[in-house]
Amino acid sequence: MEITIFMHGRFIKYLLLSLAVLYIIGSLTWWMKLSSKPVLVYIPPGSSAYDISIKLKQAGVINSSKMFLLTAKITRSIKQLKSGTYEISPRDSIFKVIAMLEKGKSKYIKVTIPEGFTCRQIADKLSELGIADKDKFIKLTKDENLEGYLFPETYYLERNIPEQKLVNKMLEQFNVHFSSDMRKRANSMKYMNEKNIIILASIIEKEAALEAERPVISAVFHNRLKKYMYLESCATVLYAMGIHKDKLTYDDLKIDSPYNTYKHYGLPPGPICNPGLGSINAALYPADSTDLYFVARGSGTHSFSVGYKEHLKEKRKAKKHGK
Repeated sequence: MEITIFMHGRFIKYLLLSLAVLYIIGSLTWWMKLSSKPVLVYIPPGSSAYDISIKLKQAGVINSSKMFLLTAKITRSIKQLKSGTYEISPRDSIFKVIAMLEKGKSKYIKVTIPEGFTCRQIADKLSELGIADKDKFIKLTKDENLEGYLFPETYYLERNIPEQKLVNKMLEQFNVHFSSDMRKRANSMKYMNEKNIIILASIIEKEAALEAERPVISAVFHNRLKKYMYLESCATVLYAMGIHKDKLTYDDLKIDSPYNTYKHYGLPPGPICNPGLGSINAALYPADSTDLYFVARGSGTHSFSVGYKEHLKEKRKAKKHGK
């Protein structure tokens, strides 16, 4: 009898202790959730309810993907959840999160600016997405000579963001990626400085389709500058023309513009697009090569040559294959 009472008392003691521990853990979890900052969760277009539940669980804004799915099913919202970029606090209830996704209350829009886009192309994309006024954006970038300095990146942008704030975000990203070491390297190179490196990088961006060829194309342009040869970049002519063409004619090469590197020696007066980090690095660190010429041969690849006669042979080969 005494043993039974003792065991019973011991059981109650452990039960109370366990409940106390669970209470403390629960309180700590609740406190941690309250102190957590809101996070951005991107829901891609075409995501299923299951995909969304996993995304939310990974982001730490819900505790259980199963509970999320069950709640969405009970509230008949499971097929109404919309894509977008949402700012969600871990303190938000599942019901609040589901309501947010159902109404499409996306605070941000995910925008990817491709490498090699001009300021005008960026303006077109932002205008199509309803983020910025095209004319205002173009005027800002033109007035401040920002071609080349709007860093191609994935941005999460607020709706109705002022154009100046949008431009500043892109300039900030450029300054983040163009490090102090890169600036020192640029200023230590012959015929170069920070501005010239970005100009050259923009030409490389437009001429190179493959990452591996960027440093080789860079070497060609560096070598031509050192030998006082015209750069003869078709990309600069297209920029001067303001249009896209698969093939340039001899008349096109006669266009009267400081950006026409067939008529004007050296680099053009400014960048011809907004280059990515790969092209900037290629401009800073060209390949160890003596090549002076290159010609496109299809599939994004090029043939490189040291001498002009060899270059002419490569051109004939390219022409024979329809390039």
